[in-house]
Formats: sequence, structure tokens, C-alpha cells
Amino acid sequence: MKRIDVGNQVAIITLDRKLTSEHEKELLDISVSPAYGIQRALILDFSGVALLDNTGINALVKLHAATTRTGTRLLATGLSKTYRDVFAVTGLDGGFHVCTSKAEFNRALGFIGGAAAKTIGNRLTTKGSTKTIDAKCWASPVKRLKTGKFKGDPINLNVDGRRTAGPIQGFGQLWEKTYRLDLSNTKLKPTRLVSIMKSNFPKFQPPENRFFPSAKGIKPGEIILINADTPGGLVVTGVLVLYVGKDTFTFITPEGHPEAGWVTFKALQEKRRVIFQIQGLARASDFVYEIAFRMAGSNLQRQIWTHVLKSFARYTGSSARVQFSMQCLDTSLHIFNSFNVFRNAQILSMLHSLLNPRRNSKQAKKRKA
Repeated sequence: MKRIDVGNQVAIITLDRKLTSEHEKELLDISVSPAYGIQRALILDFSGVALLDNTGINALVKLHAATTRTGTRLLATGLSKTYRDVFAVTGLDGGFHVCTSKAEFNRALGFIGGAAAKTIGNRLTTKGSTKTIDAKCWASPVKRLKTGKFKGDPINLNVDGRRTAGPIQGFGQLWEKTYRLDLSNTKLKPTRLVSIMKSNFPKFQPPENRFFPSAKGIKPGEIILINADTPGGLVVTGVLVLYVGKDTFTFITPEGHPEAGWVTFKALQEKRRVIFQIQGLARASDFVYEIAFRMAGSNLQRQIWTHVLKSFARYTGSSARVQFSMQCLDTSLHIFNSFNVFRNAQILSMLHSLLNPRRNSKQAKKRKA
């Protein structure tokens, strides 16, 4: 990873072949270190990137949060077709100006003067590598979500026709929440642990949290419906399976979900330890959810994922305890996303319950059964 300061408080960051969680610290250090001062623009050159996985997008969200505080503009150039699609489905293109031509690049940097922008543009290529290692791991691009058939007759609401919503599209404070379980004593390999989680995911949920995967299961591009009973009432929503690798998978939320962002499940080897980890990177979708999370929702969420990991541990024959940590990465509120409240899944679920009392009664009986 290399940084070139080209004048006018503009720097080019040439990314290495891989961008994953292992490269997150280096990216942040080289991009927003106080030693460089506040920049007017940072240009990320992806032309040599052949692997951008589900942990690499976390690094990009964190970079966006850091540069938003300083008013630094972010540009991305040299993205392959696969990674342009990833930027679109994750909402990263809402925080990075994606340049696919030199003319577009010159317009984006017009604020520094045409001649200077042209000079910088000559240093870059807008064409990305077509040989992306993990292309098949990512969900195909989708403008609007569309559900199919699901077993168990769930309520299907607040998913069809919705867009996906990443952390940049959320309203509230940006949080990274991590749940870890040491399963070294099970003697199971990371790939086997992920396979078990994918196959039994609905079973590991608490009874009030019902997940309904599609017939194809947890595969890129598939949708999982969620019918959850909360202290605030029924919430009907879902998630899109964003990424699936050998030892990991990620869900991304639709518009109106309590959070805007994604949650990643990963098994990893740390020296002689085998760790299973659930990590969320998200903001509350709107100001109603933000209030709810501050009052009780955050604790409720912690209870749910702790329950999932405890159930998972019992299934694998382990008595390991769940370790939890959380970090606020951005305390600011995205006021410009206030209108997200009109897609609030909980409010719309409550209205659905009032207008369909018989179906709601049948569903309540099923949940208790």
C-alpha cells in the first residue's frame, strides 16, 4: 500500500492486491494519520486489487467515518466490475465517488482546478482488474430486493422492493459489536464450524426471533425473512446474504430494518485457538430506532447474539463463554437520513398487525408452539 501526495491537499492511495481486515490498520494509518494533516481529497486506486472480502468493506466504512469528520472527499478509481457491484449493493458508492472514466474523475476533482485534476488523472487508471479472486462469494447486484417462497409460512413484509442499506445509509451512531467464542476444545476446523452455523442458523435463535431462509439456504444473493417479537411489538423484516466464503458469511440489511449495516460470521484460527466470531458494523436506521437502541435495544441485541453463540457452543459440545466488546466508531448522527423513518419496519409491522388481526393471531400461535 503506497501513498503519494500530489499537492493541493490531495493524496493517491495505491492499494495492494488484497484488502481485508488484516490491512485495515495500514489503510487507516496511511490515509488519515495526523502526520499528513487534513486532506481535501483522498483517491483510492483499486486497479491492482484482486481480493476485497467481507472484512475489507469494514475498513472502507471506517475510513469513510474518519474522513467525514474532517470533510475529506473520497474517490475510488480502478474498480473492477465485481467491486463496482459490491460498492453498489453495500452502499459504499454513497460515500465514495466512484470514477469509471477520466472525464468523471476530472469533474470530481474540479474544485482543485482543471489543470491539477488532469495531472493527477494521468497518474491513474480507471480500469480495474477483471481477475477478482472472490467474485463468486459476493451477491449479484440487485437494485430492489425480491423474495420467493419460504417454508413455515412467515409474514413477508418490509423486504420486497426495498434496497439494501449499509452503514453509510443509516441515521444513528456507528457501532462495531463483536461476540467471540473459543471452540478450540471441540477439535472442529473453522470450515466445519461455519458449515454447522449455516445449516442450523434458525435453530440457534431465541424463540422470539424466527428466521426463515429460502430453499437454497445461506448462499450469496439469497434472502432470509425475519419475524421477531420485541418489547416494542412484532418486527417483520429480513436480510440479504451478501457474502459467503469457506470460513465466513455476511448478511446485509434492507431499508427499514432496525439497523443499517451488516453482520459477519467468521471462524478463524488464532495460533492454537479456534475462534467463532459474530461482528456487526451498523447504525440505527432512523431516529426512532436510535432512541430505542439507546434505551433497551442494544442490550436486547446483545442477548440475542449471545443466545445464538451459547446454542452453537452447546451443539458443538463446548461450554465456552461468550466474550463481548463494542466500540463506537462515529458518534455523529446522519441527520440527512432522517426520512428513513418512513420505511421503519417496526412501525409498518404494527400497522400490518392492526389491519390483519386474524393472520397475526395465527402467527402468534405458531410462534408459541
